[in-house]
Amino acid sequence: MASIRLFTASPSNRVFMGYLRFPRFYASQATKGTAEEPSAESDLPVTFVEDEDLQAAREARIEQLRNKSRLLPQHRNMLHNQLPYEQSQSWIHETVKYKRMMLGRYGLEGSKVDPRVCFPTKQERLEKTEYERVAYRNTLQEMMAENKKSKEEKVARIRAREDDVAKKMEKLDKWVADLNARIAKKEAEARAAKERKDRLVEEVRRHFGFRIDPRDERFQEMLAQKEKADRKKVKEAKRKEKEVKMMEKLKKRTADLEDGEGKASTEDAEEVEKK
Repeated sequence: MASIRLFTASPSNRVFMGYLRFPRFYASQATKGTAEEPSAESDLPVTFVEDEDLQAAREARIEQLRNKSRLLPQHRNMLHNQLPYEQSQSWIHETVKYKRMMLGRYGLEGSKVDPRVCFPTKQERLEKTEYERVAYRNTLQEMMAENKKSKEEKVARIRAREDDVAKKMEKLDKWVADLNARIAKKEAEARAAKERKDRLVEEVRRHFGFRIDPRDERFQEMLAQKEKADRKKVKEAKRKEKEVKMMEKLKKRTADLEDGEGKASTEDAEEVEKK
């Protein structure tokens, strides 16, 4: 229990402290003291004074009541740009990374951290050197040369691709024309086949002399015969066309050979005359 002492206050410096809590006071001792030592100021009121511990506790209590934010102490400290914890609360607070972070954020005075933690130790320097030796085997000049070479190769691939696209774009019109020609040829063949089929059906109907169901067996047999004969005619026409083309090629080749022999004989005759 904290100790309490008594004093008599002057009329000009009276302090009212009735709102504070005090330890138990024995009025008999106070009465006894006043009876034994009467003074001229015995009629003045008696004032109680706290010791230093009670005063500090009272100030802490008042400060706690003044905190209306209801934040935790560490959060309130961070809000006022102060160190969150006065003492380490976890093993993380003892790590070098945490201390460096506190030093960078709150400074030398605010963080209470030894600035030497920001510099690597001898072991850390050795480990860093070994890591760089293994991870980066090439020198800076070699890495720059490799980077330059890779960029040049990339540019060369892009240029080759662009040249290829440009060449193909030049042939685009021809390819479109060829595609349209193939499509037109297929459409023409499809129309010719349909017309041929219609013609054969009409020939079969004229053969019977009356309208007959296309699903009839007689109709199907006659149609198959007509189609076979038509295919034979088409095949024969193609063969004749091919023979005609071959004859034209032979004639052209023969003419070229005759022209070459004539030129050779003329040159031989000129050489003989010169001799």
